[in-house]
Amino acid sequence: MSRMSIEDTKRTTEVGTIRELNLYLESGWVLILSYCRHSNDTQTPRFVLAWQSDDEPTRPELLDEWELHEMEEQKYR
Repeated sequence: MSRMSIEDTKRTTEVGTIRELNLYLESGWVLILSYCRHSNDTQTPRFVLAWQSDDEPTRPELLDEWELHEMEEQKYR
């Protein structure tokens, strides 16, 4: 795949976990920025992704925190 420039970006989105980041990257998104959000002596990672294809953006199906917690709980039953 040829390298695209930031000017080729059609859409952007932002995620906060490595799991979400990897799902977006697998769906064809490109990482354009990463940073830490500082709040009350804590730091949380943030990742900004770009969709640079002329096709409609593909968004991965993501589970919310509650669903992930429930799945984790089911492992130990």
